[in-house]
Amino acid sequence: MDTSPFSQESDPPDRPPRIRRRRLAAIALASLLVALRVTLIIVNGIANSLFHPSPYPSCGTAAFEPPESREGLCTVYEHSSIVVKNIVDRNSTLHMPEYDARVITWTSVHTRVPNWRTEPKRFPEGHGVLVSLEVEISNPGNEPLQYGPLIARSPVPSYRSHPPAELALPISAGSPGEGLSVVAILNPRGAPGPSIFGQAPILPHSSITSWISFVMSRSESELVGLPRSDLMLSPVDENPNYVGIIRLGRNAPAEVVPSSRV
Repeated sequence: MDTSPFSQESDPPDRPPRIRRRRLAAIALASLLVALRVTLIIVNGIANSLFHPSPYPSCGTAAFEPPESREGLCTVYEHSSIVVKNIVDRNSTLHMPEYDARVITWTSVHTRVPNWRTEPKRFPEGHGVLVSLEVEISNPGNEPLQYGPLIARSPVPSYRSHPPAELALPISAGSPGEGLSVVAILNPRGAPGPSIFGQAPILPHSSITSWISFVMSRSESELVGLPRSDLMLSPVDENPNYVGIIRLGRNAPAEVVPSSRV
């Protein structure tokens, strides 16, 4: 009997394992090629979004910064996505995809903050300020437009997880260079009316004039109307990658109406 490792008698039993090993290797190689191709597609898509985000310029260019502070559409990379910013000055009309908006004036009144103990330095002993902006919203379309959330008339102030409006202020909220963004409050106490939220649909080619309110500290309220203080509005569809911005401190005459204390 031939005892060499390559004898004919030992060859047939070894063949099936070789075939299985070859098949497993082929499957692994094919899977690796598919994974590599998918990775290349994803990386290429991310690179395109980073280096060619849109036909709009970057919001960080000098043209959109003081002293020029031009109006128009620009893009910025925020929270792992590209955000389009539609920026106008205070004396201009903001043209959003579904509506037009312009700021008329704003008021400020002293108010009580019930949960002030969560931020005692910001609201000492519960003292805060309610800042309300009078805004005109126009419907340029041919169908009725429901602007803002449909909210129930309630004596209890509340907030939404996806705020329809925010007020950006030129103040550090923690780290140097960071700004503070205050979310619009629904059903605020002591605010002028009517509120912009919970209104009936705006008829085609018509407009409504209502108010948006924000609760902030006394020092923060004094920054409204200064450079880098902005009213930020969301589209009706709440697209997080698009925001409208009205610069309150750009070409804005002193029209602030200080209301009486409440």
